[in-house]
Amino acid sequence: IGVRMKILTDQQVVFYQREGYLHAPGAVSQEALELADNILRDWSEWQIEQWVQGGLLQDTRSDLDFTHRMAHLWSAAGRPSYMRSPRRDLVGPDMYALLVEPSLLDLAEDLLGTDELSVHGIFNARPKLPDQRWTDTPWHQDAQYYRDAEEVHVLSIWFSLQAVNEKNSCLQVASRRHRDQLFADYQDEVTGFKGIDRAEWDQLQGTSIEMERGDALCFRQLTPHRALSNQSDAVRWSMDLRYEATETATHSGKQFGFVARSGKESAAVMGQAEWLAKWDGIPEQTY
Repeated sequence: IGVRMKILTDQQVVFYQREGYLHAPGAVSQEALELADNILRDWSEWQIEQWVQGGLLQDTRSDLDFTHRMAHLWSAAGRPSYMRSPRRDLVGPDMYALLVEPSLLDLAEDLLGTDELSVHGIFNARPKLPDQRWTDTPWHQDAQYYRDAEEVHVLSIWFSLQAVNEKNSCLQVASRRHRDQLFADYQDEVTGFKGIDRAEWDQLQGTSIEMERGDALCFRQLTPHRALSNQSDAVRWSMDLRYEATETATHSGKQFGFVARSGKESAAVMGQAEWLAKWDGIPEQTY
């Protein structure tokens, strides 16, 4: 069996370790992007159908492109609330295939330093519609959502389905702050998201990470980050996935996560059917 070629340079890994994040251009394969496209198109069709069934829409404007269509229909439907961070509703064969897609596992292996890899069970889509504050994630650390990871390295991989910049809601990161403590939970009064107390924000110097489709933004569970508001006329579509070393996998990660790669024991890798069965009994539009 040949040795896997690393997809990151040593310099990139050192940067990640020092700064607490890494912008990796072109690290997300075309196959992974197409899977994410399919997952989010299916979700958007489902959401639009809910608006139709609710009497909020009649014309579903199939003539519009993917990024503009949902934004137009949301506005036409009266700007209703929707699942801003769908997770349970994404579960299916395509989601499993995305979580184990080789380019993402290779990226995780390079940054976690092991081929004993587990998918962390918390993943999200962000269908971020324009001109609203409700989906603006405030400064936060991912480990605020899974506090058992304070002392364990959990890698977040965030990627968008289109180019992102400060106008259409790229992320900002606070570099070299991943060695700080895990901040106390603070419920952001504007958005309802967990976050870092606004009194602390002045201490965080944000670096905007503008990205192309196919780029990945990788960061650690203690790296403070936030999403800027979407001031464009289209939805900003993104996915965020998480990986951890199997040896130190957290309870929060294992609940809906699974072993995705093992150089020692290939039989330990969980197949699609077994993973899908974990979600039996979890209702739609929850978790």
